[in-house]
Amino acid sequence: MTFKTFATTALFSLPLSVQAIELTDFTDPDTAFDEAYVDFNANANSGNQDQTSYDALLTGFYNKRDSSAARVIGLRVDGNLDASRGPNATDESVDDFGFSVAASRDAYFSETNDALFYFVSGDFAHQDSAVDDNLGVTTGVGYGRVWNATPLAKALRIQEALESRSLLRSELSDDSLMQLAAIIGRESEYRSREGASEYRGVWYSDMESVLVESGALVNEQLSALAVVELDDVLFDEPISARRHGWLVRAGAGFQSSDFSGLTDNDPKLTFQLEYAKPYGLKGQLINVASYEPIFGDNTVQNLNNRLSYSHEVSDRIDWINAWDLSVQRADDADDSGFTTNLLTSTFLYHLTNQLDLGLTLAAIDTDEKPNTNTGNDDVATSANLAVRYRVK
Repeated sequence: MTFKTFATTALFSLPLSVQAIELTDFTDPDTAFDEAYVDFNANANSGNQDQTSYDALLTGFYNKRDSSAARVIGLRVDGNLDASRGPNATDESVDDFGFSVAASRDAYFSETNDALFYFVSGDFAHQDSAVDDNLGVTTGVGYGRVWNATPLAKALRIQEALESRSLLRSELSDDSLMQLAAIIGRESEYRSREGASEYRGVWYSDMESVLVESGALVNEQLSALAVVELDDVLFDEPISARRHGWLVRAGAGFQSSDFSGLTDNDPKLTFQLEYAKPYGLKGQLINVASYEPIFGDNTVQNLNNRLSYSHEVSDRIDWINAWDLSVQRADDADDSGFTTNLLTSTFLYHLTNQLDLGLTLAAIDTDEKPNTNTGNDDVATSANLAVRYRVK
């Protein structure tokens, strides 16, 4: 036997499983997704200093996106609480609390113009350490769509779970996976129609019909073990949002106030870009950028960009990377402004279905004008252990 023949035989004897379907194939508009997390990290130091120093940070967020063919509604709520004390005897305890709420509605004009929409968005944020609250409203037009492919990711997880329990004779066809994902994506529809306490039975029954029609389900019915696996994937296993597509927005509005205290019911323009692309079935890239010039006594220009990439190393480990850029410039007498670059890389290990242990490596660079705080001239690096609790 030649080496080529031996290698070919060995290759085809391996237990390969090739899935032809891609997350970008899922373009069903009738989907909903929400998630909520609370993160906590803290450190304390004592010895060779006047007093015990500490720094504790508690953050949380709730993210929801509800979609249909005619509209997409988004809601995001964030909160933070930071408490710290320095090592010197004169250092007092300092705390800072903040929260923000942002909501948006994209309404598509018609089925024939399914990429053209008008939007309304608003946001409010408070931070104790800021000069003023942040409040703004914008309306305008946009083009494009970012599709929620999380239901297909869950359908693939269900297939994997049922296969691991020998509850499937074979892999599902692409059509069956699409049908299963469409039913998963309409969970909120089932809940509102059947009631929060009753909908799972009808929901699972429709999933069972798809699995039976595919011919892959063992015994042609959902066993008690299969139902347990569905519960685990759909309600217990953590899974981050999977999205694909792009959209742009352009609009006008007013900025009632901002953190810097430089705006006061001033008109503004808004330009936004959102781009999302999954890489295989495990990776997800998302970029969100916005530019807002605010025209008041002092023209204030805000530029923000967040680029993130997450990868599911395994069902228990996620690797999340992000780059946050924030730029603000004002044409006041001092021509003041600031630029912040924050790089983070986080490894999350799922201890349980709701509790994660995370290690975050971070680097932050801040440039201020005028430079009133020389303590942040150098790049600051850190490594923090944190506990994350999944609320839902």
